[in-house]
Amino acid sequence: MTAVVTEIDSGRLRGVRHGDVLRFDGIPYATPPVGALRFRAPQPIEPWAGVRAADRRPPGPPQVPGPTLGSRPVARTSEDCLNVNVVTPNTVGRRPVLVWIYGGGFVNGSASDPIHSGERLVARGDVVLVTFDYRLGALGFLHTEDCNNAGLRDQLTALNWVQRNIQAFGGDPERVTLFGESAGAMCLLTLMGVPAADDLFQSGIVQSGAASWIADSASAERTRAAFADVVGSSDVEVWRRLPVAQILAAQQEVETRIRAATGRGAFRPLCDGDLVVTDGAAAQERPANRDRPLILGSNTDEQRLFLATRRNMDRETASARLARALAKLTSAPEPVADALLDGYARQRPGASVVECLAAAETELHYRRPLLELAALRASIGAQTWNYLFAWPSPALKGRLGACHALEIPFVFGTLDAPGMARFAGTDDRAWMLSDGMIDSWCAFARDGHPAAAVPGWQPWDTRNRWAWIAAVPARVERDPRAWERALWAQAFANAT
Repeated sequence: MTAVVTEIDSGRLRGVRHGDVLRFDGIPYATPPVGALRFRAPQPIEPWAGVRAADRRPPGPPQVPGPTLGSRPVARTSEDCLNVNVVTPNTVGRRPVLVWIYGGGFVNGSASDPIHSGERLVARGDVVLVTFDYRLGALGFLHTEDCNNAGLRDQLTALNWVQRNIQAFGGDPERVTLFGESAGAMCLLTLMGVPAADDLFQSGIVQSGAASWIADSASAERTRAAFADVVGSSDVEVWRRLPVAQILAAQQEVETRIRAATGRGAFRPLCDGDLVVTDGAAAQERPANRDRPLILGSNTDEQRLFLATRRNMDRETASARLARALAKLTSAPEPVADALLDGYARQRPGASVVECLAAAETELHYRRPLLELAALRASIGAQTWNYLFAWPSPALKGRLGACHALEIPFVFGTLDAPGMARFAGTDDRAWMLSDGMIDSWCAFARDGHPAAAVPGWQPWDTRNRWAWIAAVPARVERDPRAWERALWAQAFANAT
């Protein structure tokens, strides 16, 4: 490996060449948020003397391993986690920049996960990739009087770092595309409601995330009160002195309580009216977002990941669960739930109750919200492209289908990362799809339009509903799964 030195506003960095790309890992973008800085906004990094080594993946933020099949344990964690990693073909030039925000329900994730390494993405697409860590869970999204949205403020600080420094890595600060999955996609949409982020990115790719999971003041207060109850104090100064392990244990208890009571996570960005002026849906009408192109997409079987351990479920239990989730959309959730489960059973002969429930929840939590967002954007003339990822996982004898998070290693070109052969597959067809996704994402980052990589992929509108089907063979379809849209429309119509 050959060492390479570049200079940014806080000092000189020594990265290393890995094959066709250069890596600069573990670059601090803010002062470590420890001690008196815990539960506070990120503070500027102090410049260093000499040349700083940037050749080791940094630790992820403190977290408890997630409960789902797709959760990946983070090798190292630390409160000193506010770092960026940059992968580039060369430090000379002005290439498009892709900035990744990872998901994990706002409580899990790490930029150093091997599936985010991105060497193939960077080399094939001739782009600069930036990944970064931000505070999670209580440390990032427990909103206090001293600071709210600490984790989101971390993201803003990282994006400002990109603007100031990306040219030192051969990147173009005027062609920055944010892309994120799940909670990371929700953060992207939340940032569209943050005036301070208006000039920090030019386009976005939303992978399996909705715009409606932002917290309001009442839910933020409920979480704060629950945390105070668990730790036995409402004094933030006391919280600053707690061991990290105690904070994580309290966070886990609060998350369990709030999710059981509301169906949503306890730790989320807050629409405070100051930093975040509106939620991601309403934010689309802000002038800064009307000209900002987006790709919006989801996977065909998202919810199967979270139901993978539920081999059997009786119809009554499934209907009751679905009705609870539908209550926010209709005053008659029970008949709507029954009609949907019946409809999916007719469409998929032989499907189990769990599979029908997973299909309904996938549509409810992922595809419907994204297409509603696409329709809103179409109504104001904002350009949006839609995709549907349809590659099935080979894991669990195919029971996962094209589940939540499965597209990530395809986008990054990391099908050969640990565990991915079982989860995603590594045959020639899988690599072909990965190359197609890389080409599409990079074409979009280059000029705000993916058609250079996918001829015929047109912006979404309410008449044609064009979507790129990410499968093998990949194809562009008009109004895919129209039967599902009709099923939902009929179920709601019959219940009124």
